[in-house]
Amino acid sequence: MRIRSYYVSIVLAVLLGGCGPKVPSVTLAVDKKLNATFGGVSDVVEIGGGRVAFADPIARRFHTGDFATGAVDTVGVPVDTLPFNAPPSLYKHPGWVARLAADTVAVVDFGATRTTLWTPTGFARVLTIPDAGGLTPVLVYDTLGYGYKADFRTVTGGAEPGTEMRKDSLPVLRLNLASGVVDTVARLSVPEFGEASFGPQKQTVAQIFGPTDIFGALPDGSIWVARARTLSVDWRSPEGTWTRGAAHSYAKVAVTEEDKKRVMDRLHARGLPSNVEVVFPFARTKPSFEAAIGRPGGEVWLQYSRADENDPMTYAVIGRDGTMLKTMTLPAGVGLTSVTSIYAYGAMKNGEGRDLVRLAVP
Repeated sequence: MRIRSYYVSIVLAVLLGGCGPKVPSVTLAVDKKLNATFGGVSDVVEIGGGRVAFADPIARRFHTGDFATGAVDTVGVPVDTLPFNAPPSLYKHPGWVARLAADTVAVVDFGATRTTLWTPTGFARVLTIPDAGGLTPVLVYDTLGYGYKADFRTVTGGAEPGTEMRKDSLPVLRLNLASGVVDTVARLSVPEFGEASFGPQKQTVAQIFGPTDIFGALPDGSIWVARARTLSVDWRSPEGTWTRGAAHSYAKVAVTEEDKKRVMDRLHARGLPSNVEVVFPFARTKPSFEAAIGRPGGEVWLQYSRADENDPMTYAVIGRDGTMLKTMTLPAGVGLTSVTSIYAYGAMKNGEGRDLVRLAVP
């Protein structure tokens, strides 16, 4: 039987209100939206004057938008094949953007496995990134010249020959984009594993809906690590000092048969063979949060897991000292993409597409 969303809200309110000081609850509203519908919306970078930059990973386009007028422009040239030494204005599959400086945006091209730098005057160059941590792209940057990524090879077995696999943690690497120097600045807890079967073959894989730590970096070089098992956030200052965040209570949400069917249906739609019996391990309950987003002023927004994916998303807002400051609830159908000093940005469902909306944050 599906638990109705208001029952989940009541349980969540009791847990949060009964275990320490009650935190304010805020419901956000849509302030403005762009005059276009997209296949999908990546994170959003503000570029001044009400303008933003973002990628549509479904339509494979890089856009700028103006919330003052609603206008949307497509920037760069999409191509199916990227020639050798292609100019930075060409891309195959832009899927992510990040701020590197006040007016410089990194456009991560998943299809070409390269990152280009764009400013309001145009594409500047291809970014040189140190070779470390495998082939996964670098998605996290500060404004001090560093990129960050987790080295998943240490638990998936893809490390260099002779390298010992770690079962206790995942290293977060900091890459100096100028010198190429790489160091480890944080560690994430490893996923919980289970046995998957692909016909007669069996393999150890991470549990679906299992707890997964998430990290990020602020413009000043501060690093945060959101701990999925405890609904907590640890902080590393730019000088290297760690602050351990307190654990917070949360409503545990069971993984239902409907959840499992929805996941498997999506995997089959993306190419998972249907003529072979495939069984994946699922966690019994969903993690404390499904997603985490940092705010430049020193907050991390953790999206509580939901019993029904159609329910509005609610976020626990955690400060630099690890305390919970408030909860934020978005309008139904809106998924958060980015939070800045004044606004939150989200992708709002519109049929099969998504509208990019702006929400004022009090």
